[in-house]
Amino acid sequence: MGKIKMETGVVVMTLTATVYRGNIREIQSSRIGFCGEYNKEILSKMGAEFKKIFAGQIEAEYKAKSVKTDKIIYRVSTKSTECEMILNGK
Repeated sequence: MGKIKMETGVVVMTLTATVYRGNIREIQSSRIGFCGEYNKEILSKMGAEFKKIFAGQIEAEYKAKSVKTDKIIYRVSTKSTECEMILNGK
């Protein structure tokens, strides 16, 4: 197995939930950002975990409101920008 290439930069993940209730569509989103070392595999795993947590929060919110939803669609978008020097000068 080869060495995994790590990139250094800034990453922003946008989590979006589209909630459908009859003819009404409600969109909620949240952003998570960090800087450091990462690779595609790490970002993919992080996105999946954040999506699970976000889904739990959205479902709990609608359950607490006693609102019946037809369906909820979750999306994760990841944007990254490579930087050579971050915080501690590495």
